[in-house]
Amino acid sequence: MKTALFSIAAALALWGCGREEPATQTKVDEIRQVEKAADQAKPLSTTSLTQIVKEALKSESSLDARRIDVENRDGAVALHGRVGTEEQKEKAGRIVSSVGGVKSVDNRLTIDDTASSGTTTEPPK
Repeated sequence: MKTALFSIAAALALWGCGREEPATQTKVDEIRQVEKAADQAKPLSTTSLTQIVKEALKSESSLDARRIDVENRDGAVALHGRVGTEEQKEKAGRIVSSVGGVKSVDNRLTIDDTASSGTTTEPPK
């Protein structure tokens, strides 16, 4: 579990470095909290775990994380929203289940082909 949490923290740190804007103090604090929890083998707070799950989903470029809502109750994470394909739905579930501290994933994402590109298409006029 310690390795999984460290891996997520490292991935978030690298993801933040790849962006044009500097990592915010909040993200740095979250990573430190993950590392500290891993060292002490203590569970993360519900808010922290939810944020980490959201960041993990945002880090996947093939997903529009803005269309995915994350509900967390003591490590039992439920995903709600829309994705474009069954593959994206499965990928979101795998990403969330790989986050340290997640005990179970209830993947309630629905397939909506307009969600695949993150835009809606209007019929021609």
